[in-house]
Amino acid sequence: MSRRISSVSVRRLAPVAAAVLVSTAASAVDVTVVPFDGSPIPIGAGARALGMGGAFTAIADDATANTWNPAGMAQLERPELSINGGYYSRSTHSDHGGETQGALALDHASVIVPFFVLGTQQTVGLAWQRQFDFTRATGSRQVFQDVGPTLTTQGFSDNAVDNDGAWSSWSLSYAADVVSVLSLGATVLVWDDDLTRMSHNDRDTASSGRLTTISVGPPATILTDETFTAEQHQRITVDNGVSAVLGALWHVTHDWTLAATVKPQYDLHLSIAKSDRREFRDASSGAVTSSTATSSRRGATYTYPTSATVATAWRPNDRHTIALDVTWTDWSALRLDDGTSVTSPISPFVPPGEFDDGYALRLGYEHVWLLPRLVVVPRFGLLYEGLPGVTAAPDASRPDLVNATVDQFYGATAGLSVFQRSILYDAAVQMRYGDRVGAGVDAPFDDTARVLGITARAGITWHF
Repeated sequence: MSRRISSVSVRRLAPVAAAVLVSTAASAVDVTVVPFDGSPIPIGAGARALGMGGAFTAIADDATANTWNPAGMAQLERPELSINGGYYSRSTHSDHGGETQGALALDHASVIVPFFVLGTQQTVGLAWQRQFDFTRATGSRQVFQDVGPTLTTQGFSDNAVDNDGAWSSWSLSYAADVVSVLSLGATVLVWDDDLTRMSHNDRDTASSGRLTTISVGPPATILTDETFTAEQHQRITVDNGVSAVLGALWHVTHDWTLAATVKPQYDLHLSIAKSDRREFRDASSGAVTSSTATSSRRGATYTYPTSATVATAWRPNDRHTIALDVTWTDWSALRLDDGTSVTSPISPFVPPGEFDDGYALRLGYEHVWLLPRLVVVPRFGLLYEGLPGVTAAPDASRPDLVNATVDQFYGATAGLSVFQRSILYDAAVQMRYGDRVGAGVDAPFDDTARVLGITARAGITWHF
């Protein structure tokens, strides 16, 4: 094999760096954190709320109320204990490949205790909640060619990215009736991996392929012909953080309620540990031509933006409920600060301030059937989420040529509750789909993906 010159080294590394996200310009991608199902919106607790498409802010009348609207806890008359778990499946498909990954995990556990003091109905609640889920796997093949005036580099790379883990919190909530038709509530959440035991996520990236560098000539000459492997492991841990939820619930009439919640902007302090390994071998002899291994650890601050929800629920009688939630989020405030640079977790190539505000719309319906020994409640829901994303790059080697956009997801849900004596059993499923979304996350930088997320959740609540 011919002796390697510096220009050849530079040319062979460029496509590999783009393929495995380890170039200098793309280094911030390695600390990108994109939560549950590609959505930076936290997971709301409870199978009942899931079955209604997440339209639960103006209902919030069970043990999961502290995660949706703490003011709703004031409606409870008996202590409740609730436990919920779920299964998550996520499938991504693009022109470069596809992947499916699933996970089973505990979502939420809470206890709610109502009491009556000084002529006022009041309630306190304690909850553990798995707020952000990182379950995701993607696979792709990239074929690249870099043609220069004297050298041509061509090859392919098979890439796989595997994400798992979650960020969780402990929370303490309080609610009270200000007047008979108006209740207010607040929740304080503490984020700390040492306390929650589930506030970290792992990201493993692996690439392998072949690169050939040819001098244009004449005559054309193969300068290098090498195979390569590249691996990266990254763990992000939430060291500490505090956030809050403020809620209000107004019973306008016996049949109609209005509600609102605000989640002020907050910071989570992270530790990021990363290790990289790259190796090139001569394609003919198998001899190692170069090998590098690095590791690093640093801190960062993850800023989650302010969001607000307005909601309404209408009960034309005691057996029918229709609910609607509309949520606004200031995505331009979502950012990651590692002490040397401030980037958007959505894409390091788009300034945080360029992302538009986001809106989510959720609609739900449930019907109560009173049977001789059971109460059965089927429910259905629809949802829309407009989430921050980026456009596909014109070429995989230029991931910086992207702009902010809105990735649109649509979903449908169904659920069922069965109440017997003092125990409530809940189950629900959600299907959520996005087309032409996830550039640089669920697909290579120069492509978009079709993403299907399926969530199945079950829970049990004891009334004391």
